[in-house]
Amino acid sequence: MRDSYPAGLPKHDLRRMISPEYSPLCYLAGALLILAVFVAYPILRVLYMSLMHNVLTRPDQGIYFVGLGNFLSLLQNADFLMAFQRTVWWTLLSVAGKTVIGFIIALLLVNITRGKKLFIFLLFIPWVTPNVVGAITWRWIFDGQFGMLNWLLLQLQLISQPISWLSSNFYSFLFTALVDVWVGVPFMAIVFMGGLQMVSQEILESADMDGAGYFKKLFYIKLPVIRPIVLVATTLSAIWTFNSFQIIWPLTRGGPVSATETLIIKAYRLAFGSFDIGMGSAVAVIIFLVLLAFSAFYNQKLSETD
Repeated sequence: MRDSYPAGLPKHDLRRMISPEYSPLCYLAGALLILAVFVAYPILRVLYMSLMHNVLTRPDQGIYFVGLGNFLSLLQNADFLMAFQRTVWWTLLSVAGKTVIGFIIALLLVNITRGKKLFIFLLFIPWVTPNVVGAITWRWIFDGQFGMLNWLLLQLQLISQPISWLSSNFYSFLFTALVDVWVGVPFMAIVFMGGLQMVSQEILESADMDGAGYFKKLFYIKLPVIRPIVLVATTLSAIWTFNSFQIIWPLTRGGPVSATETLIIKAYRLAFGSFDIGMGSAVAVIIFLVLLAFSAFYNQKLSETD
């Protein structure tokens, strides 16, 4: 049998010792090792800690196995259930805002012929700005005493006295979602614009000849074509929003009281505020399972569009 390796290799060269069918695994070994160290191990570690009782401020209680006890305690906890409900509504509000506004901007950008690069550059500013920096800037704008929003509304005589926006349960919830929309709209707009540019001009011209109006072309031609792209973009946006910590924490730290406390904030407070590592890990596992189920649902919907 002829040697399948290049002639001239030393007898004990590594390429001679490895069977050809295992060569791809060797090339992937580095990437798989990185995934194992930085992805698989942390996930398994958090899963393990979620099954343990481990309160760092109570060393006298020790660390012991409780099984699903942490999860059962969370499911019977009214604060956790409210945080879960709040996370769902906050995610829906934010993703809906990013999707609608991003799609409108994409429609406008597709039809712009002059200055498109400038508009895209300006559009990307919120996306490339570090989230913490952007959130702190918005916190200054919403400041009850010296914020620009109060100053502007006072100048326009729309309010008679300054309002402490982030001290209100309603406004703090709304404004944190608006800031997340501000951050996420550029991504959605660029993705949607790329999808709209894929729509065949010949089909649109044929629709014009048949007398189809703007909205008929939009709903019966453009949207069906970019539906898979919309699914991908909204799914990614939902995952990022559901896990959003860097927007809410600098703005409100989950307050006032718990008005903006989402699941990721709840996990942080339990693990690094109360030092209850077991309960904090259990919340993190629940977040992971929810997003895993959502991703499976998305994959099913995406396969239906193929």
